[in-house]
Amino acid sequence: MSDPVHHPFVSIRVRPARLELAQLRLWELGASGLEERDETTLVCEAASDQVVLIGAFSDEAAARHALKEIGEEYDAEIIYVPSQDWATEWRRGFSAQRIGKRLLLHPSWEAVQGEPDDVVLTIDPENAFGSGDHETTRLVLRLLDQWVAGGERVLDVGCGSGVLSIAALRLGAASAIAVDIDEDAVVVARRNAEINGVAERIEASARPLQDIDGAYDIVLANIETRVLVHMPEPLQGRLAAGGILILSGILRAETDELLAAYAPMRLEECVEEGEWCACLLRPAEP
Repeated sequence: MSDPVHHPFVSIRVRPARLELAQLRLWELGASGLEERDETTLVCEAASDQVVLIGAFSDEAAARHALKEIGEEYDAEIIYVPSQDWATEWRRGFSAQRIGKRLLLHPSWEAVQGEPDDVVLTIDPENAFGSGDHETTRLVLRLLDQWVAGGERVLDVGCGSGVLSIAALRLGAASAIAVDIDEDAVVVARRNAEINGVAERIEASARPLQDIDGAYDIVLANIETRVLVHMPEPLQGRLAAGGILILSGILRAETDELLAAYAPMRLEECVEEGEWCACLLRPAEP
């Protein structure tokens, strides 16, 4: 019997504070799937203060190109898994998860039986950030579960997979505009909208934020603090009267910097998970 073909992964070790940046970098380099691992899975002797991030690539050449590009930024290496184990290994880290009181996220390969009041979302991890596996996404979903009452107009800036817009629509929002500078993310967001039955109520595109007209009851931006601090005027300018602005991708240590950039908006709520937080802001009262 011939030896099985081995599938290439790029494994990197990264501190939790840089995890999201590393994920985005691997997506940019062509990863077909990402998963956080610990020392018991595929990778041995992982440092206790670091996360092991695994990126799957289509072939050896793609993996080696990614390793060359990312090797100067992180402790990285290529590892291999027999091809017959690839689907099982890659999918093992993604399973159904409950977020807030109503949301139940699951990948398409895992059937779920929700409760009568559950809002079920089918989101697969793909080449677009936002499958619900990262704290920054979960934090926004928690806020949406709490704050979407029904009928809202939503603007999702940096939409990635579209999970936030889709969740808002499934929770009862009336419509959503989802934008991302990555054309691949737009394709993924449209496909996820179809899967979740909200395609007719969402407009996903790569239009620049400055080209988006109208006023929105909920404006979402799950990006990074270093980007968000330069966006207060365009984001605030698209809020409807009485609207809310939800920002995520913020390290807890960066909260004061973020709030200073958005002053005089009022912090209504801040939710935290691990080293991350998401802030819900309202316009300052007259």
